[in-house]
Amino acid sequence: MFVRDVTVSFHGSHTDGERVTVEATMTATLANGNRYANDYCFVFELRDELIHRAREYVDTARGHRMIFGEAPQ
Repeated sequence: MFVRDVTVSFHGSHTDGERVTVEATMTATLANGNRYANDYCFVFELRDELIHRAREYVDTARGHRMIFGEAPQ
């Protein structure tokens, strides 16, 4: 789906005990030649200094529009 120019820009992070939150933007060129740009939030839970669990949050509606176009109404 992402064929080239994949870039992840990190905007900030916050650590609270064994939980780390990271904000980032990913940009790329899609297989159809369109540009993709979406914001992400990652939450990492640590255990014994290793990542135990990771969750990813993203605007799925925005991503869908960029990949597939506007939904018919």
